[in-house]
Amino acid sequence: MAKRIMAGPAKPASADATTTTRDPSGLLENKLEQLNSLLWCFYGAGDGWFQDAGEAHRENLLWIASDLAREAVELFQESAG
Repeated sequence: MAKRIMAGPAKPASADATTTTRDPSGLLENKLEQLNSLLWCFYGAGDGWFQDAGEAHRENLLWIASDLAREAVELFQESAG
């Protein structure tokens, strides 16, 4: 049986970022790293896991990806403005 991976505390994406920062660019970097990892799980692993997860799980995972992308857009707009 595969080992279950549990999420841990958020880690900064770069040496300059901290987990407690409210800097929009640092938060944006973290969101994009999270989105990249999530999408890699969907497609990058190439083992068919995403298709085998079932419709309800696929919909929930895509919902998470959508939320992360929306939050990244908001952070980008905040950091640019």
